[in-house]
Amino acid sequence: MGLRSRISVINSFIKHPDDIVFSISNWEKLKYLIAAIAYDFGIAFLFIIIMNALSPVLEPYENLLNAESYTIWVSIFIICIFTPFLEETIFRLPLKYERNFLFRGISYLLKKDLAIFWKKNLRIIVYIFAATFGFVHLGNYTNTDFIFYVLAPIIVGSQLFAGMIFSFLRLKLGFLWAVLGHFSHNFILIMLAFLFFHNVERDLVDNEKVRIKTTGIAFTVERNPSFSCDTLQNGNLLCLRAENISLQSIIDTLYPNQLLIIRDNDQLDLNLFSKTAEGYSKKVFIEVLKENYTFKKAADTSSSR
Repeated sequence: MGLRSRISVINSFIKHPDDIVFSISNWEKLKYLIAAIAYDFGIAFLFIIIMNALSPVLEPYENLLNAESYTIWVSIFIICIFTPFLEETIFRLPLKYERNFLFRGISYLLKKDLAIFWKKNLRIIVYIFAATFGFVHLGNYTNTDFIFYVLAPIIVGSQLFAGMIFSFLRLKLGFLWAVLGHFSHNFILIMLAFLFFHNVERDLVDNEKVRIKTTGIAFTVERNPSFSCDTLQNGNLLCLRAENISLQSIIDTLYPNQLLIIRDNDQLDLNLFSKTAEGYSKKVFIEVLKENYTFKKAADTSSSR
């Protein structure tokens, strides 16, 4: 059975969830796990495309997780081990009636066997748990309004689909496979962040007047923050060097009388070198930053300060 066939089996489960465990070897289960994670990320990629297309509308909504920074090892423990086990225990372990101690407790108090009810309504129950798992992630966002809730299924679309994937792993392979699937999902995200955002250099500007270079810091590093800046009397920048410091701190230092707030407070290294004796205008510099980073709108900044 190839990848396409396994994805077809997963799709059949999504349409009609059941709890009949596959009687297959661990090697075959591993193949299903790989297929499930590949399918999960394929759908997640589609949602990324949709969200990029809607970026002008989604721009005000800040994910609070972007403001948190930990070392790579602490991030792996929290995001890849602790969180998957906790969330799978809450959202997937109870999908089996025998492990749903709350429902069985209610059954005991009512002195009525609810196993048949559970079996009959398992499809709806799986959908409810997956939806709850997905929409709980809305709590990661701020600046919520009516449009935010209208777009909520898109904003947490990848989590909604992941909830169904993990439900498949839990009911068809076993609880530990759901935990392993969740771990794999989050571990891949951590590795992607490490490869594409941590210690990755990029030139914001490199022309005959100035070079502005940044290096992203996605995970906490053992390096003291530092900031130095040389300016002319007219305020133009000759040289700026910032290491392991938040972009918000740089902006607050350079523009103390302006209400400029970054939506996602990026930690980074930033170097600016003026190639001319006239220096580089701070007004132009802030425009460069606005082209590359998301600033909160005036209405949002007034409520956050």
